Amino acid sequence: MSDRPLLLAAFEINAPNLTSQGLWAHPEQTTLQYKDIDHWLDLARLLEDGGFDLLFLADSPGYPVLGGRTPDVTFEQAVEMPTNDPVVLIPAMAAVTRRLGFAVTASTTFEGPYPNARRFATLDHLTRGRIGWNVVTTSSPVVSELHGRDALPPHDVRYDVADEHLELSYRLFEGAWEDGAVLADKAARRFADPRRVHPVHHEGRWFSSHGYFKVEPSPQRTPVLFQAGASERGREFAATHAEVVFLQGRNEETLRRQVEDLHARAQRHGRGPGSLRTLVGLTVVLGRDRDHARTRLEEYLSWVDEGAARAYYASMTGIDLAALDPNGSFSDLKTDGGRTQVERYRGETVARARADFLRFGMREFVLTGSAVDVVDDIERLVAATGIDGFNFTPFVVPGSYEEFCDQVVPELRRRGLLEEYSMRREGSTLREVIFGAGRSRLPADHPAARFRPALQERP
Repeated sequence: MSDRPLLLAAFEINAPNLTSQGLWAHPEQTTLQYKDIDHWLDLARLLEDGGFDLLFLADSPGYPVLGGRTPDVTFEQAVEMPTNDPVVLIPAMAAVTRRLGFAVTASTTFEGPYPNARRFATLDHLTRGRIGWNVVTTSSPVVSELHGRDALPPHDVRYDVADEHLELSYRLFEGAWEDGAVLADKAARRFADPRRVHPVHHEGRWFSSHGYFKVEPSPQRTPVLFQAGASERGREFAATHAEVVFLQGRNEETLRRQVEDLHARAQRHGRGPGSLRTLVGLTVVLGRDRDHARTRLEEYLSWVDEGAARAYYASMTGIDLAALDPNGSFSDLKTDGGRTQVERYRGETVARARADFLRFGMREFVLTGSAVDVVDDIERLVAATGIDGFNFTPFVVPGSYEEFCDQVVPELRRRGLLEEYSMRREGSTLREVIFGAGRSRLPADHPAARFRPALQERP
């Protein structure tokens, strides 16, 4: 862990379900209001007032396919169907908050670099520098069919495409407009200095772009870069590009090894200490004591639909859990789909992995007890692993957030693990919240820096 306070993110999706398939029907759940903008505005205010640093909006353009067809449970239990576009929510939520950051998913396989960069630069302006990009390569083959594309490239090739996508993105974000290019001088009637605006020329294996970038430099230029790949190739990609990495840890030892491995890889890529921060998923169920909290947890889990959870797993990985030999090992599984939810079960039998996923979905650490119990567990986990923060995954909205903000956040602050909002300067960019004041731009040791134009004295 760094010497900075813990980073606290909230994990959401613009859909009825999050990760526990079936909880959309829980009587305390309000996610059926996902189509109502007031639902999102209320959530943004709650998270900001409650002490969260950012809202992370996942996205999935695909949907489950089992045995060549989409099972009925997909529609009956809203398994990745429907999902609305999360990007359009952000300006509205930014308008009712001042400190809360936003990270949103966009695919390097299906989003063109130029329109994607234009969209994120615009969002960075509208949020006053509070935007992050969760970089994904997309693992669902059905998405190719939806976009009228050829078959999805193999797993590692998708990361090669992503490397080039980001290279072109850096040219647009960092190299197209020099600092000082925008004059906005009404008296002289000059908006920009044409000598400081440069055409971008990129002719690569997968992408081509020639001409000027139409968005002037935003507060952060490049949005904060998030990533979550757990495969060997995904970890290399994260160590090269990412600033915040979502890890898949299910116990202290595996999480500690992931944190150490990621920082070592980043150092080998020439990035300095503290160049990236790591988050792991966290779910909290509170009670009078641990027994009471565990009873509440079991009540939430009783709403999970196993058929829906099986379809959900297939939508991410391409693997049907029911078709596997229960005595087999997850270490033997191969897939060109998403590997994060395969890597998390390496070394376990299919039976154990299936039982865990059908019960908990993508949730990593599920802590139960009083607020003091939970913060004791958080403190031990942070000390044992070096993790920098958490991606909080609720069971019900807004109740899970309200309990956490009302009871756990004050205890975290009392122990110095979480920053008081009063200590944070309003107007800080998301990158400054994560890395400190004065760090709005990517550092010189990040690969994006080599695409910045050399600043020369002008007559």
